[in-house]
This record gives sequence, C-alpha cells and structure tokens, in this order.
Amino acid sequence: MKKQHNKELPEDFMREEYDFDYSKAMRGKYARSATEENGYIKLREDIHKIFRTSEDVNTALRAFINAIPEHKNRNAHNL
Repeated sequence: MKKQHNKELPEDFMREEYDFDYSKAMRGKYARSATEENGYIKLREDIHKIFRTSEDVNTALRAFINAIPEHKNRNAHNL
C-alpha cells in the first residue's frame, strides 16, 4: 500500500497553461520498448478471434513447440 503524504502542494505547483513545443515531439517514441521488449505482442484480428486469451496463445505455442522434433523431449513449460 502506498504511503499517503499529508503535504499540501503550493498554489503555484502547476501552471494554468503549459507551452509544449510539439515540433520536437515524436509520436510513439517509447511504444515499441513498452511492448515488444517486455513480451507483449499484438495479434491480428483473425488470430484474435480464435485465441482470445494469453493462455490460449501459450497453449497453442507450447503444442507447436512440442511438435518440433528437437523439442519433443523437453517440457514445454520450462522453455
């Protein structure tokens, strides 16, 4: 549980308006690192209709991995 701070913020803590320079902005600058590098993938719509949950996807992938001859003797849950 987070600690709640009883400090009151000064009135000038936030400006009424901020001037952002959008010419230097980059759309989705961190989007890739926040998804693929952390194990998140996006399924196409036709695949998502069949595999609705991550467990569905994992079960299918484990079955596929176990069908590969070099992996048949391995336990798919330990890959």
